[in-house]
Amino acid sequence: MYWRDVVTLKAVTEGRDADGFPKETITETTVFADVSSTKRSEFYAARQAGISLALTVKLRAADYDGQERLSYEGKEYKVERAYTEAREYYELNCSEFREASE
Repeated sequence: MYWRDVVTLKAVTEGRDADGFPKETITETTVFADVSSTKRSEFYAARQAGISLALTVKLRAADYDGQERLSYEGKEYKVERAYTEAREYYELNCSEFREASE
């Protein structure tokens, strides 16, 4: 692992603004990671469930706290699955993020 890529993890908190309208607050954390394409078997298994995986991000467990979105090279991604490897690293399978209105 080279930790040569930089990703921004995004934790989303939903609440209300002063007028009572729904509002998202996003807390960003920038970390080093290894980004790669999704493995063929994971890609096709996710595709059968209606999910189109775009990339896999591997990062240190200390850097990940359950964030559900991330950005990498100007694109937004949704974390579809996160699992730990020996409690030292997390591997995140991500799909391209689309706003609810799309």
